Amino acid sequence: MLRRVLLLAVAVVFSLAVADFATAEDVRSLLKEGEGLASAEVAALEAQLEGDPQDLSARTRLLGYYGDRMRYREPASRARIASLLLWLIHNEPKSEILGTRSMRIWGLDAYENPDAYVEAKRALLAHLEEEPNDPNLLRYATDLLGMQDRPLAIELLERAKSLDSADLNVARKLAHMYYWQGRRGLKGPNLEAARKAVDEYDRILELDSETSSKSYLKYAAEAALIVSDFEKAGGYAHLMLGDARPDSPDYGDQFHIGNITLGKVALAQGDVQGAASYLLLAGSAPGSTQLKYSGPDTELAKQLLEKGEQELVLRYLDQCASFWERGQDKLREWTILVRAGQIPSFRRY
Repeated sequence: MLRRVLLLAVAVVFSLAVADFATAEDVRSLLKEGEGLASAEVAALEAQLEGDPQDLSARTRLLGYYGDRMRYREPASRARIASLLLWLIHNEPKSEILGTRSMRIWGLDAYENPDAYVEAKRALLAHLEEEPNDPNLLRYATDLLGMQDRPLAIELLERAKSLDSADLNVARKLAHMYYWQGRRGLKGPNLEAARKAVDEYDRILELDSETSSKSYLKYAAEAALIVSDFEKAGGYAHLMLGDARPDSPDYGDQFHIGNITLGKVALAQGDVQGAASYLLLAGSAPGSTQLKYSGPDTELAKQLLEKGEQELVLRYLDQCASFWERGQDKLREWTILVRAGQIPSFRRY
């Protein structure tokens, strides 16, 4: 009898421990623990989970194990992660486990794993039909949808915004969704979406004025340029340059884009020489990871070529060679074309 009582007590304590690890910190700790599991421990946890699918502690540690950076490359690991997550989405859709890493990092992506993505989407939307205003369900659903179903993601984010207009995470997601919708309209830029993006970026600035890093400002500046709000675009650019810190890995990118934006504003207002000065400033940017791989913004250079500023653009292309390591051949090709009096088919890198 005593043995039965002790076993029952242990079971109760264990169940409480499983239910209690609902914070993001607890989940991260279990994921980290899972990364270092030995194969025998994994087998034991798998058996444990098969006997009790509700064991969220075991499920989280297994997610950590299969989601380890090196192990995740194996198709079997990615398939196991999908099955572990889909069970959660069906049975524990509000679990903090689902919010600790993005759905795309977990591999529930419409391109990488379309079947799992469709199943996850249907399940989360079914939960939202029952609880349309649950913040966790809205958060996980919009994270899953991402860019893959932008109109629906925007609809759900607007719903989340109506529930809590001070939610900075919602504001960030909504701004970026509107930015991409505004930039990539089927018939050119979508001006209405771009304007909404500007409004959302303004809201982020109001909600989060104290945070030093404002990496979203380059998107805000581009959205403002799309709608020809040059005052806003210039304001964002000056904030970007003021926010740029030489010790930051993003410094070169911020310096480059900030000056390119000011150059576009100057050119739109008829100041060709001012635009030329900003182009050369942008070309003097120190290297950054973004510039090294993606290269310079060439839109302002193209606009100035159309104004006859051939020598200026050649100087700019020469400057860009110092930071665009992967684009040396492309820069040489463009230089030849410009010297021949042509305007290259610049693409935005």
